[in-house]
Parts: sequence; structure tokens; C-alpha cells
Amino acid sequence: MGPGGLGAGKHVVVEKPMALTTDECDAILARSGASGLAALVYQNRRFDPDFRALKEAARAGLLGEIFHLEAFVGGYSHPCNFWHSDEAVSGGALFDWGSHIIDQVLDLVPDEVEYVTALEHKRHWIDVTNADHSRMTLVFAGGQEATFIHSDLAAALKPRWYVLGTRGAVVGEWRSASVIGRSPVGTLVEDVLAPADAPPTMTLHSADGSVTLLSPPVAEPHPFHADLALWLRYGFRPRVRGEQSRRVVSMLEAARESAILGGAAVKPS
Repeated sequence: MGPGGLGAGKHVVVEKPMALTTDECDAILARSGASGLAALVYQNRRFDPDFRALKEAARAGLLGEIFHLEAFVGGYSHPCNFWHSDEAVSGGALFDWGSHIIDQVLDLVPDEVEYVTALEHKRHWIDVTNADHSRMTLVFAGGQEATFIHSDLAAALKPRWYVLGTRGAVVGEWRSASVIGRSPVGTLVEDVLAPADAPPTMTLHSADGSVTLLSPPVAEPHPFHADLALWLRYGFRPRVRGEQSRRVVSMLEAARESAILGGAAVKPS
């Protein structure tokens, strides 16, 4: 966010992650605060229908107190060959997808994080620098734990969400979806989507054994950009804020250090 952004006196919105270190995030936020300019990260998946359904169920008390959460993204396929799979550029697989998932986790469980552990495997896709399989776990001050797994070696998928509370649970199962079209010569073409390209089916499991399908909330039109416009024009507090994205980076930075140390517990900065 140099000469072309805050340095030029302009509000700035960047893609995730905010940066690859908390020091860089702090420098951005300090400059933003001193200049009175916005510095936000496009955390668009904060508004995904599956996450919003989970959050609404939690806020309604249907789960009780959440104490265990697992989130998974992946499959068995070659990683993309764009910058996402270049660890030097993206920060690695945890920084790429984790920027979304950890933002969701921290929005759902806002308590202080005591420590982070992580492990990574490099076993198969040797032509890209990202880890093939990554796991990070956040342990909160209240004893809650949240684990995120990203894998390009998962021949069997875990659920997108597996969330346990003292009164119930929510499970988000991946859906098989495809786009049907026609080729230039008119033959049928079916493009099978990756699991992460289709919102999962969300079910609420109650203590009495009943299972209820959670309907996705009514979609908001362009929620991130609407929040931004209301903030800049009228001063309303946006739901996605720079300090939240900085907190996400602190968790990912701690995970990177933990993985280097073989899974040791690391306190986020």
C-alpha cells in the first residue's frame, strides 16, 4: 500500500491476506490511522451462505456454547499453477485459503487465542512450492478449539464444517455440482465443479437426535462494498475491518512458525 495507495492519499481495499507478516499489517494500519484513510481486506467469504447459516444458528442459541470446530477445504487434485501455489508470493496454502477460513472462525468464536499449532506435508506435488497438506489448530482462552485443514491429497473429503456445541451441532457436507453447456459443435459438455465451488449443505443436529436442514439466509447485494460505501459516506462501522484482517494474519504467521518447529505451540502476536 505504497505510492499507489495510502501514500497517494487514497482509500485502499486489497485482496487477502492483508500481508504476510503482522509487522507489515501494523505498518499499514498505522498509516491508515494517521491519514484517516480506509485500509480494508476483501474478506468476501465472511458473507458465504454456508457460513452465514452457521453463524445465525449459533447466534440463535441452537448450538449452545461452541467448543469444537473443524473446517476443511480440498480434494485430490493438482494445485493451481497460478500465484496461489507459490509459497513465496501467497505465503503458502494456509495463508491462501486460511485467510478466508480463519477469518470466519474468529468471527464465530471471538475469544482470545492462547496458542496455535500447525503441521504441513510435502509428499507428492513436487512442481509447486505450497505444502500438499496443511493443518492448523487454534486453542482459545475458554478452551474451545478450531482446526482448519487444507489438502490437495484428500481422496476422501472431510465435511466443510463440523461444529459441536453444548446443545447441538452443525455439519456442512460438500455437494457434487456441475455446469451443463454445449460445445462449439453442439454436443453436451458437463463441467464438474471442485467441491469448494458449490456451497455445502448445512444441517443442524439437535440433542434429541433430530436433523434439520439449515436454509441459507437471504443474500445481501454486494455486502462488503455496501458496508464500505456506508462507512466512507456516513461513518457506519463496517463488519469487515482492517484490525480483524491483521488478527487473521497473526494466526497464520503463528501457524507458519509452528509448522517450522514441528507442531510446537506458538502464541500469536
